[in-house]
Amino acid sequence: MTMQAIVVEQLGGPEELRIAERPDPHPGPGEISVRVSAAGVNFMDTGARRLGPAVGQVPFVPGVEGAGRVSALGAGVTEFAVGDRVAWVYAYGSYAEQVVMPAASAVPVPDDVTDEIAASIMMQGITAHHFTTEAAPVEPGHTTLVHAAAGGLGQKLTQLIKCLFENFGSWLRC
Repeated sequence: MTMQAIVVEQLGGPEELRIAERPDPHPGPGEISVRVSAAGVNFMDTGARRLGPAVGQVPFVPGVEGAGRVSALGAGVTEFAVGDRVAWVYAYGSYAEQVVMPAASAVPVPDDVTDEIAASIMMQGITAHHFTTEAAPVEPGHTTLVHAAAGGLGQKLTQLIKCLFENFGSWLRC
């Protein structure tokens, strides 16, 4: 069987993105295959398209973030079942109808969260959490400045900082 994927066959601008047929991926031990319903589009993807992917060479399927339903389980996978909704970040090849990843890279998606929201929040959420807890820990009494708060990451940072200030620095309430 084959699937459709967006493929970069030559490094360059967005005009290098092509829809192509690719073999369906099959999960190995400890992996899951996911039917992608929404893929996150990140600045990192534009860098890979222009400069080359972090893993491998051209041709490649870009994208590292998304959400969908588990379609197959590799040997030894017990934490998910076929049909479970999951989201992920850093699973290369997410601009495709299906992607294979380590089961440990996926997280369950609650029923009240859409696939589009789940796919868009993984990388930005991890980055915002890192910035507010590690890079520049936010504490009550601090003054914070978020450059470009209109972007996805800026919006997440603003929301987390506001929540922390309103809840006296407690992550348990955010």
